[in-house]
Amino acid sequence: MKPQSLARKIFSLSLFVFIVSCAAAKPTSPVQRSQTTTGSAAPAGTENSTDTASTASTVDSADASKSKENSPTAEPTPTAPATPAAPAAVFGISSSAFANMASIPAQYVAKNGGGNQSPPLQWKSAPAGTGSFAIQMVDLDFQTPPFIHWVISNIPATSTQLPAAIPAGNNLATPTEALGANQTSNYRGPNPPNLHRYEWTIYAIRQGMTVTLGNNSATNKTELESKSLGKATLIGTYQ
Repeated sequence: MKPQSLARKIFSLSLFVFIVSCAAAKPTSPVQRSQTTTGSAAPAGTENSTDTASTASTVDSADASKSKENSPTAEPTPTAPATPAAPAAVFGISSSAFANMASIPAQYVAKNGGGNQSPPLQWKSAPAGTGSFAIQMVDLDFQTPPFIHWVISNIPATSTQLPAAIPAGNNLATPTEALGANQTSNYRGPNPPNLHRYEWTIYAIRQGMTVTLGNNSATNKTELESKSLGKATLIGTYQ
């Protein structure tokens, strides 16, 4: 073999070995290292699912708030006002013949040939514990103490009225409303020179009490008031 041919073969072999060596020495692609985060990695799709649930929850809360705002506010149930206590009954006296402070009809006066009869009287709401009634009629505009026109006592506690024209006398048998009543002064109708006021006062005498009356209206008034549970008045006028 010629020396030149041998040299070429050796060169070619050396080149082949060099090429193979270079190929073997070429660095491989680095392995991509995965990035890790603190905590467990969320499975695919978790983040989107969480965001969706959160959004839905927010929408639901907003809708609930809006519904609450739009719903009418419940009005508090009104409390029925307490029923006021009935006012206490007031002991009172009146007449079906004339109103308080009105003119007395001629039938019940003595002036100018009047009827000179006692007027009808009615009363109501007598105090509990009343044993009898007494009535005194006086002229408020004639003398001091006032002139007496009528005094009647021991009227039954069951009575609520006296009819007109009570007869004179004591321990009356009639009318029924005045059964057993006594008159210290029989009825004398008004006979004034000018306009006078006439006052009828009824006294509710306590049970078990008796009254001693005379011809002095002031003394009678003191006696009656000291033994009564209450009184009421009616005034009529005449001239």
